[in-house]
Amino acid sequence: MVLAAFQQPGLLTIVAAAVLAIVTVGVLARRARRPSTPPGPKSSWLGFGQPTVPATYPWYTYEEWQRLYGDIVYYRAFGNSVVIVNSAKVADDLLEKRGAIYSSRPARTMLRELMGWNWSFAGMLYSSSWRKYRSTFQRHFNSRATARYEPLQLKEVQTFLHNLYRAPENLYYHTRRNAAALVMKISYDHDIAEEGDHFVNLADRAMSRTIQAAIHGAYVVDYLPILRYIPSWFPGATFKRDAIEWRQDSMAMLQEPFNMVKRRMASGSAGPCVTTLELESTNREQEIDVPMIQGSSLTHDFKTVSAIMSFFVAMMNNPEIQRKAQAEIDRVVRGDRLPTFEDRSHLPFITCIVWECLRWNPVAPLGVPHASVQDDVYEGYWFPKGTTIVPNIWRYPDSFTFNPERFADEKKNAELEINELPKIAFGFGRRVCPGRWLALDTIWITIASVLAVYNVSKPKDTNGVVIEQPVEFTGVSISRPKPFKCAITPRSGEALALIRKV
Repeated sequence: MVLAAFQQPGLLTIVAAAVLAIVTVGVLARRARRPSTPPGPKSSWLGFGQPTVPATYPWYTYEEWQRLYGDIVYYRAFGNSVVIVNSAKVADDLLEKRGAIYSSRPARTMLRELMGWNWSFAGMLYSSSWRKYRSTFQRHFNSRATARYEPLQLKEVQTFLHNLYRAPENLYYHTRRNAAALVMKISYDHDIAEEGDHFVNLADRAMSRTIQAAIHGAYVVDYLPILRYIPSWFPGATFKRDAIEWRQDSMAMLQEPFNMVKRRMASGSAGPCVTTLELESTNREQEIDVPMIQGSSLTHDFKTVSAIMSFFVAMMNNPEIQRKAQAEIDRVVRGDRLPTFEDRSHLPFITCIVWECLRWNPVAPLGVPHASVQDDVYEGYWFPKGTTIVPNIWRYPDSFTFNPERFADEKKNAELEINELPKIAFGFGRRVCPGRWLALDTIWITIASVLAVYNVSKPKDTNGVVIEQPVEFTGVSISRPKPFKCAITPRSGEALALIRKV
């Protein structure tokens, strides 16, 4: 009887309409009770497009949005929620104090799945695997563990000083080699070649392609993952063809140095390093985790390279700051030795220069995006589960001026709530860079050592006229100075003698 009633078209239509009405009213009621999302630019295509954000220097657009909408800017990109954070306080509240909610990463289909970077725990989703990898990495690179690497850092910085004297025109390669040599020796007991090292070239090639892909919003497939199933020959599927090619370098960066250590262990020629320590302490089933943990270390030295290259640009354009720093060093080392880590407490201005290099040109101006694992309400605004959080961390008062003294009086800065140390250059909360202690040590000893023995100045042409160059930085996910020239000359005969001791 009941079945017969529902077979009548009129009654079935009425029931279906009633159910639809109840569901619609329920959804609308929940939305009415729910707080609104933050203000921001509107999407196109009824919410399935995205506002126009340039592929380079997107932080300038975000700063303009901050003036229009405030410190919290919300928009939808192909149906995905995105929040731009233009305030250190908001970033701290969300990414530090509410780390349990905002410590995951967006699902970056292009990088993680197509390009093969799913092994890098920096981009992993918040999970037990991520916690395991990070814990292992921290065991070797925490603030106490890095002290045992200081002799190696001193050795490599001396090689760096010698290479600058031998071929100052190759500044970038020497800087890149210095950072890579430290990481490769610690992780794999590999001695980097003076020129054309295979692993340096491999890492550079892999990272140069990753830098572009890492820009938030660079690839539509990150918002519409179903596009990953488009065949590479399909018109418009350039991203698939690129990913196939780029994936080869990503996987080689993961496996080649690891396999090199395994071969040496098999032949009895392996020296002590983090990889051998991990392999000797794990069983066969856990061995697969080791290359993922150590391979991630190769991606961290780009922060070091960017900061040191920024230092050379800053010194070339600020000779008075350079002279003040050199005077501080001379009072401590008296010109007859190079600085050591024991001198750190006596060289506060050098430490200020380190922080200013990280602030003036933050390696990742937009940090690494976070993602929420549940709905949240902040300052009366609703953030849906899965919202991507992009911290726009580059903004500081008088941000374009290189001024290390802004960090000289920490107590006064704290009282005025200004000039906080740019520790956010290494990330936020539970996703802070675990290699930051090694990076800070390397940047500090490199800057102190260079200033102890070299003058850095603007280059001159064949007629002795100073060559002026604009101060420009790349506008992608990892920012570093655009190619430049500078003059690097020994400060004195005594300084040259220290350089030649290597």
